[in-house]
Amino acid sequence: MELILNPSRTKKIRFQFIFYITLISFLISIVQIYSTSLLFTLPFFYVCFMCGYQALLSYMAGLVIGIVFLNVPYEILLISGVAFLILEFCLLFQSMKSRYVPYLLTLIAGIYYAYIQIDLLSTLLLTILTYINTIIFTSLTPLFIHGESDLLTHDRMKTLTVVILVCMMGLLPYSRILTMILIRVFILVMIYHECLDDLLPGLFYGSMLMLLMNLGYKDDILSFLLPLFFFYMIHCHKKATIVSLYFVSHLILPFFLDFQYTYHGFIVTISGLFFFILPIHQYKPVLSSSYQEMTFKQQLSKQVDSFCRLFDQMTALFTKAPAPNRSLEYVGYIYEDMCQNCSSQGTCFHKKYGPHRLVKLMNKGLKESYSEDDEDFIHQYCLNPEQYLALVHQYRKDYRKIKRVQEEYKVMKNDLYHQFSLLNHVFHQFSHQLEIGHIEEKHIYEHMEGYHFQVAHLKKYYESQSVYYLEIGLYDTTKEEIENEFIPILEAYLNETLDVEVMKTPMHQLGYTYLVLKHHTRYYVQYGVSQCAKETIACGDSYSLFSMNENQYIALSDGMGQGQKASDDSSLTLDIMKQLIVNGISLNDTIQSVNALLKIKNRNDMFTTVDMMEVNLVNGAATFIKYGACPTYILRDHEIIEIESKTLPMGIVSPIQTTIQKQTLRENDLIFMVSDGFSQHFHEFLKENQYLLGDDHPKDIAHLLMTLANDEQRNDDMTIIVLKLCKQ
Repeated sequence: MELILNPSRTKKIRFQFIFYITLISFLISIVQIYSTSLLFTLPFFYVCFMCGYQALLSYMAGLVIGIVFLNVPYEILLISGVAFLILEFCLLFQSMKSRYVPYLLTLIAGIYYAYIQIDLLSTLLLTILTYINTIIFTSLTPLFIHGESDLLTHDRMKTLTVVILVCMMGLLPYSRILTMILIRVFILVMIYHECLDDLLPGLFYGSMLMLLMNLGYKDDILSFLLPLFFFYMIHCHKKATIVSLYFVSHLILPFFLDFQYTYHGFIVTISGLFFFILPIHQYKPVLSSSYQEMTFKQQLSKQVDSFCRLFDQMTALFTKAPAPNRSLEYVGYIYEDMCQNCSSQGTCFHKKYGPHRLVKLMNKGLKESYSEDDEDFIHQYCLNPEQYLALVHQYRKDYRKIKRVQEEYKVMKNDLYHQFSLLNHVFHQFSHQLEIGHIEEKHIYEHMEGYHFQVAHLKKYYESQSVYYLEIGLYDTTKEEIENEFIPILEAYLNETLDVEVMKTPMHQLGYTYLVLKHHTRYYVQYGVSQCAKETIACGDSYSLFSMNENQYIALSDGMGQGQKASDDSSLTLDIMKQLIVNGISLNDTIQSVNALLKIKNRNDMFTTVDMMEVNLVNGAATFIKYGACPTYILRDHEIIEIESKTLPMGIVSPIQTTIQKQTLRENDLIFMVSDGFSQHFHEFLKENQYLLGDDHPKDIAHLLMTLANDEQRNDDMTIIVLKLCKQ
């Protein structure tokens, strides 16, 4: 956020602010319509009033320059002073809202117009124009205060065009040629920046004001309005083509006005050449970034939707379907080997009662052993009972092997189905977020507008992933309303805490309140790790510490067994979890995905424990996730809090039941995460040795506890992670 973080730029913007206010107030004060410039100066006075006393002093300086050097009527300064006193009186008693000020200023101007005895129709016209100018000029307040090009919305661009043209009109009585050249150069610059649609409304309004100044400007106005229609029909992007079309477009002027070749030719030629040599660069078109962003988002959304359809199709391949009955197939094999050429096959296979039971016993024999009654029945009714029993026994072994493979396949298929379902869910979530778009500012703006706050400007600046600023401009509010209503409502909507960095309310509820809110982490985590491996090759325990936005993650995994394989398994588990979380996947989806992958890999001979803690560094809220892991212990003021969960390790069953426990941490809390090889009675071990810990760094504490634990017999890899929550 440049206005806060860059003091030199802030100073530069402030100097430019004073210069522009003084220059504009001076130029508009010399624009006379019916011998008065009040219809311009009074609306601009209100803009300066909203910006604060510094802007008011600059405004008064501009008027004084006009009064001293160009004989501007001093009544303009006097009326501005009266308006200032009235508004200050309203501020003192808080008797008016900012939305009523244009009516008050219009009333003051109307009284003045009647006082100087202009005819009734002219008085009415000037009064209406004063009100219109007040409404138009007021929208420029955020632009003057912040000095950021990002604030150039379409409406403000049109308003700025009016202000620039009015300032140029101040030069008309002194140099008509120079004024017309400047207006034409300004038009060419706007065309070059592809802002013709924003130019025309202000240009037409300015042309009307010029005619009110002097009807003799009619031909000059037509001479720069008529050629603009060529630029609507032919779009030019380079200076050379714009200047060429500019010269050609003026060939139509002799058919519509009294064209003076010397006068108009000089103006057209000089303005075109001056624009051509003017050192301006074509930046991206004003306000087109949202359109370009939308185009890019549409392309990305199409790709994501394509992936969604792909994963829908892939998920459909693994949908759960009833498994075929393989036992009937094996009954057919027994029939082919034994019964096909038997003389009594018709009796066994087609009789409804009695011997038909031999076929049912074939099916039963494939799944379980025969009872004595079953064997007696086979010997009584089968012509070759010994062969019958031998074949059933032989096929039973094959049937059981195939069934076991099918069950494993079914489990893997279900795991793949679950995995693709999770990926499909992630892509659909991403697609939904793209539909919403990255318009957090717009959402905030609309939400606060719903609470009847007049938000003139809202911008979000990220200093880092977890630290951002909200720069806000508000009309019609007070400091108390901001502190007691605006900020609490905004915090509730964002579900985040916000601190006030800057609050400038130069004119309270009649002015423009400049507010900067900061969201940042209030805590940080100190940590220390100590490990001891049973085998010298590698430690089967792995740990990982990483952050995502305002959350700190600490994870500990114990691979089954010891050595390199256990280390690889646990490292793989934590690495996958980290990658999924930092890419925005939810904790539940991350757990289910990793569990399914562990099940698929090596067919159930790889499973690991997972002990993870998520700490919110803004409010200190901790989330504990445990799968086959040892309890976590929190040491707080000599009190030991145990966080325990009795669950299976990951990679055994699918889907896994997510178990999450929450605890609010406090400053200076010590958290201990240990693997199962450290100690079977860590609670007692910690209680006995807590007097040794003191205020040492977690690294020293971890090393101390590991040294004490090594005095006991070690049967497994040992890891201890010590964490301490500290305030920023």
